Amino acid sequence: MKAYSADTIKNSFLKKKAAFWHANKLISDEQYASILQKYSATLQTPNVFVKIGLFIFILFIVLASLGIYSLFFSSIMYNSNNGIGFGIFTCLLYTAACFFVLEWFIKNKKIHNTGTDEALLYIGLTFLAVGIFLVTDEISSDSPLLFLITALPFITFAVIRYADRITTLVLSFCVYAILFLVIMKLGDIAKLIMPFALMLFSAFLYFQTKKFTSKADLFYWRSCIKVIEFVALIVLYVACNYYVIRESSVEFFNMDLQPGQDVPLAFIFYILTVIVPLTYIYFGLKKKDKTLLWSGLILLAASALTFKYYFSLGHPEIALTSAGIILILTAYFSINYLKKPQHGITYEEEVSEDSFFKSNAEALFIVEGMTQQTPVNQAQNGVNFGGGESGGAGSGGAY
Repeated sequence: MKAYSADTIKNSFLKKKAAFWHANKLISDEQYASILQKYSATLQTPNVFVKIGLFIFILFIVLASLGIYSLFFSSIMYNSNNGIGFGIFTCLLYTAACFFVLEWFIKNKKIHNTGTDEALLYIGLTFLAVGIFLVTDEISSDSPLLFLITALPFITFAVIRYADRITTLVLSFCVYAILFLVIMKLGDIAKLIMPFALMLFSAFLYFQTKKFTSKADLFYWRSCIKVIEFVALIVLYVACNYYVIRESSVEFFNMDLQPGQDVPLAFIFYILTVIVPLTYIYFGLKKKDKTLLWSGLILLAASALTFKYYFSLGHPEIALTSAGIILILTAYFSINYLKKPQHGITYEEEVSEDSFFKSNAEALFIVEGMTQQTPVNQAQNGVNFGGGESGGAGSGGAY
């Protein structure tokens, strides 16, 4: 079920970790060399700029081929009788072609996260999604739930086989969308249970992913697990944020709220809007969990904006200035406090050998040197303008 070699990916990860430890002087040169020799990795993974270039190149090739394909079969595509069927056939054809080329590249070129495999995966899944949409739209023109349920097994298979983070993100939102639409079909009771159902499901999903993180046999999907963990934290907060609850009540449940009116159980959502980000930050610091910490800091800003939206002081310039001063002072004292490691947390930058500018320093210096102008010695070619010799103002002697 795995497209890439799990052992090779694990070896690549260990080599990166070893480079980080070596840069921080946690292991000796001999130990680092021994690790590099023991854990060999043959997968090709270029830097981010090459990835972007390869991604755009593959996208251009696919779009160009689609344009040529459309020219040959335009009469069939725009025929009202055969258009839908031919569109489905085209989507399935391009899906099969993209995955065939993707599998060939992975097997023969040993690529991994090069931009080429991501482009083929995303384009193939996009064509598949369009094909599924055309099929489900023919069955039921107003059924996004049918489309999501049909697409879910294919997206799940792609995540299991290719362990891609973007595909995992799409899978997460697909699952949440299905849950949301299923609860919506319950009628009036959905108004009350929707936030709590999403919160409970997110909490369950988060704690399950934390269990999976420690399992060695799931190392192949470690990045996917991290994505699901992050999405669960975000959705849990969104499901209890007062602004989201109020606006979604008006948008999806046709609740008529006049200015000054609150949703049912509003005080609970006010409290949760503040408590959830603070809880994330507390446990993020306590457990040295970056995902919890960064989620909490981002969502704390969202909480501040939520309360600012409903409880304005009437002077935005004063509020913004005060908030800026508080943030600057907080950052200043936090930086000073954490200059020396406190409770396993430090402000000092982590040294890493896995850095683009460090690993490509030699190339950057070469490029910089090539851009400098080299002085030209005109006398080498026998041309000495201004001196009057062979090409100057005089042809035989000094000017």
